[in-house]
Amino acid sequence: MHNNQPKKLAKTHAHVAMTQLNVKQGIKKFGEKGNEVFIKELNQLHEREALLPLKKEDMSHEQQKRELLYLMFLKGKRDSTIKTRGCTDGRSHREYTAKSDTSSPTVSLQAVMMSLPLMQRETGM
Repeated sequence: MHNNQPKKLAKTHAHVAMTQLNVKQGIKKFGEKGNEVFIKELNQLHEREALLPLKKEDMSHEQQKRELLYLMFLKGKRDSTIKTRGCTDGRSHREYTAKSDTSSPTVSLQAVMMSLPLMQRETGM
């Protein structure tokens, strides 16, 4: 690896990560098409009942403290399509959610390599 290659790679990754636009910026940049994909994403969330709206006045103080923000971004792709991406900002949940409840277990490469011979023997492959 050349000396400047890691810097170039980091710069490329930063560019890819930073080309997402928030909804306001995305609609400003992409115009009506940006607005259409934004509405399409919201309709999809509504139809799948992924997010259920609540009025703030109908929420208890505890529920209001635990509410999560939903972040949505627009991104122009190389083929000139516009994609939306949404995610929940879970940072506020860290103070009362155990790490074990929020992390996904990941199998280690070592565990996979150790189990392959056993799987081969059991399946006869």
